[in-house]
Amino acid sequence: MAAAGTMARRRQIGRSGELLLGSAMVLPAFVGLALFKLWPLLSAALDSLQTFRPFDRVSTGWVGLQNYIDLLADPDFRSAPVNTLLYIVLIVGITIPLALYLAVLLDRRLPASTWARNAIIAALATSEAVTALVWNQMYEPSVGLFNAILTALHLPEQPFLTSGSEALVSIVIMTVWKEIGLPVLIFLAGLQAIPQEVPEAAKLDGASERQTFWYVTLPMLKPSIVVALFMMTVTATRMFTPILIMTQGGPQGATNNLALYSYQLAFEYQSPGLAAASVICMVGVLALVTAAQGYLLQDKDSK
Repeated sequence: MAAAGTMARRRQIGRSGELLLGSAMVLPAFVGLALFKLWPLLSAALDSLQTFRPFDRVSTGWVGLQNYIDLLADPDFRSAPVNTLLYIVLIVGITIPLALYLAVLLDRRLPASTWARNAIIAALATSEAVTALVWNQMYEPSVGLFNAILTALHLPEQPFLTSGSEALVSIVIMTVWKEIGLPVLIFLAGLQAIPQEVPEAAKLDGASERQTFWYVTLPMLKPSIVVALFMMTVTATRMFTPILIMTQGGPQGATNNLALYSYQLAFEYQSPGLAAASVICMVGVLALVTAAQGYLLQDKDSK
């Protein structure tokens, strides 16, 4: 009995030690998350309920939801959430299928696949500011590369960033080129984690290559798809540097989104309370989109 009691105490001490060790290992990450993610979000939520003096940013009192009411009354604000959703739909809708296609090709190790993989990673590693500056020059209507190509092909020149109907799409194309490397790498990792025996067994059962991909490979890539969707949704929602450099939200607000609009309120119009309210709206849009994605991608059995 004494030996059994001693063993039980040792197991309890061992479990307590493992719990303390695990907590100690998680604590630095939790502190970093609280300081750099949770606290700024909570601070923005509190600031959105206050007004501030323009230059020293001292609070002048609580106003409740008045900042949100003022935002809804601002014509410039009304287009920002719509443009934010457009960025999300276009960037995610183009990037995810294209990245999956590229990942499948790269996984087959076709000729020049190593060069293509390096090129994709190089684009991803390039800073947003440098990419925006280079593409801004290529989009230049009079001496830009793209219009030079169109002229050589005897096609009409395009205004690109100076057109209200083309500017947002032009920024989306640049963003897809810049950011597609991340989902490609995610899908490549997912494809390489699939045991080769699984698709081979499907082919032995008579499944075509297309059927094997749709009914075997794609379902096994679901965790990678979820991660890639979330990462690209966050990227599209927080887009700021390319828009600031290439169009400053123009022409006539055609490319302005909630991230740039919040920056303009905070630093150009000196309205921290309104800027904080706009940031909370942006977080709300992101939460709604990711919740919708999670609902659509959940297992049918769990619905």
